[in-house]
Amino acid sequence: MVAEPHPDPRTSAPKRGINGAIVRVWGGKDLSLTVLEREDPAEDLVRLRVDLDGLLARDDVYPTYWLRLWFTAPSGKGHQRAYTLVSPDAEAGTAWLEFYLHEGTASDWARGSRPGDRIEATVLNGRDPVADSPAHLLLVGDGASFPAIADTLRRRPEIPATVLLEDAGGQDWMALPERAGLTVRRLAPGGAIVEEALTAAGTAPAGTVAFVALEGAPTRALSSGLRRRVGLPKEQVHALAYWKRG
Repeated sequence: MVAEPHPDPRTSAPKRGINGAIVRVWGGKDLSLTVLEREDPAEDLVRLRVDLDGLLARDDVYPTYWLRLWFTAPSGKGHQRAYTLVSPDAEAGTAWLEFYLHEGTASDWARGSRPGDRIEATVLNGRDPVADSPAHLLLVGDGASFPAIADTLRRRPEIPATVLLEDAGGQDWMALPERAGLTVRRLAPGGAIVEEALTAAGTAPAGTVAFVALEGAPTRALSSGLRRRVGLPKEQVHALAYWKRG
């Protein structure tokens, strides 16, 4: 279903406080995104196609590339969350953002979003995990990082990949692209994914690059384990906490 435009479009441009100051010190660059289209493929998923304010003409938007979006909390203060750019279209200057809905300020904004709405965003990215066309990818994530994993598989189909995905089940939208050279393991939430990923990494081909995108604590544990227990060089481990508990 494609949503109709808001009769009175909203703009999320909150006070950013200390978090905004830190992002500026780190070299963040600001954008103003405009919602062009909305889809509701599942009860707990909203997809928004947004105009990227000229970003695609200025930057190389690689798989897993993300933006910090600035949502307005009920208090009026800024609330930031990171979202992956899915299926970027350089000619149109657009990409899709996918919101896995739960309780919180970001999900509340997505639930009410319509074409015409605007939201401020900041570019502050890390390294491209597929820049050197690795021999193999180990992608470890959950519902929050699913868009980044799925988009990487779609955009780099020539790279063999192993995916370990924490999946509560019953979420039809969490279907990965079918392609050659892909092995997928779905694990119930609860902590086993760290040890399973370390085991998978220990038998992975030489030259494997790991992309780890879980909640904060398991992301740190797996990142450390891949380097210390498995012996992957730090340049072959790309780890980013996609959400934090509490």
